[in-house]
Amino acid sequence: MENVFKKIGIIGKHGDDRVVEAIKNLSDYLVAKGFDVYLDKITAELDLGLPHEILERQTLGKTVDLAIIIGGDGTLLNAARSLFSHDVPLLGVNLGRLGFLTDISPADLEERLEQIFAGEYHEEPRGLLHTRIYRQGELISQSSAFNDVVVHKWNGARMLEYETYIDGKFINTTRSDGIIVSTPTGSTGYALSGGGPIL
Repeated sequence: MENVFKKIGIIGKHGDDRVVEAIKNLSDYLVAKGFDVYLDKITAELDLGLPHEILERQTLGKTVDLAIIIGGDGTLLNAARSLFSHDVPLLGVNLGRLGFLTDISPADLEERLEQIFAGEYHEEPRGLLHTRIYRQGELISQSSAFNDVVVHKWNGARMLEYETYIDGKFINTTRSDGIIVSTPTGSTGYALSGGGPIL
């Protein structure tokens, strides 16, 4: 199978010294293989000293065929929120603790990339939540989430009262201290963080 990836974007976690070395190693590998490599603008602030074009996150999403995220699950979640509208495949390299979403280790990265570039991979489409919050009929907030959306009371003793709709269809009216709405990815994260199983 012909490699469909020609332009590769790199996004790295800030505040972790291991990221700089991992990005430089990845860059050397990709350049040697003849790929066009782009750096996320925030990642470039790590002072990597690499000659790659630096792009804002949204421009990166429009430009690349694959984004490689180096960090932990949080770094990947952040990148997913920024890139979801561009339908760019994300590949996570784990420098974090859990590595549920970023399950490739830096030591295995080149071997895994060889497989991916040879067409030996399986994409896992993930769902996103698109939320809108209205107060007295007025839209006060809207956002998208890869993992979950949490609505909770800020101050005061009164419970929240809210209506829930899915795809425009009324589900129920509820009173509570808050609500968590999760994608399948997010609900698995909650189970794991509480010491439970992958469901």
